[in-house]
Amino acid sequence: MYHINEDRRSILSKNILYRALSLKIREKDFRTITIQEVVQTAQVGRSTFYRNFDDLESILRWKCDETFQALYRFILDSISAQEIQPGADPFPFLLPFFRYWQADSEIIELLVAASRIDILYSAFENTLKQLVFRLNPALASRSSHFEYFLAFRSGALIHILIQWIRNRKNLSPEDMYALIKRQSEGFAQPAGML
Repeated sequence: MYHINEDRRSILSKNILYRALSLKIREKDFRTITIQEVVQTAQVGRSTFYRNFDDLESILRWKCDETFQALYRFILDSISAQEIQPGADPFPFLLPFFRYWQADSEIIELLVAASRIDILYSAFENTLKQLVFRLNPALASRSSHFEYFLAFRSGALIHILIQWIRNRKNLSPEDMYALIKRQSEGFAQPAGML
């Protein structure tokens, strides 16, 4: 687990440790990286590490949670700027979603490299739940199977996002939005989707 310290020094230390871990993940298998290697790379003491994190996984979880909170704010700001009316677009968060990750997908790339997709799923599901409660609160209250709705949407979007990143974001966010919208509506065929 990571420790919730929001003072300037703690945030700086967390970011330094995250940078060091990200370098190590690019060099070797995540399971073989030690705390000692990370603190040496970060040039901080072990006490700084343990003041902020319990283990290396906690660094990834912290950065992922932080990034998904930024994504949440970005989506809300984007939707607000577009003045989308409730129900006007069945996928109001998709375009901002892909625009956000087009700009910076490092944490996802690291989680994939570290074989820690579970952290990604958890953060995304929490963010999606926040978005649904904010944008369409009636959906959660009128569905007795809301958890299945979240699982379906989370699983599909995470896999699509990972594939898009593996393909080096070869489609624009606008193309990804159109592709998913057509697939969700049942109009897309496997060949010649775009």
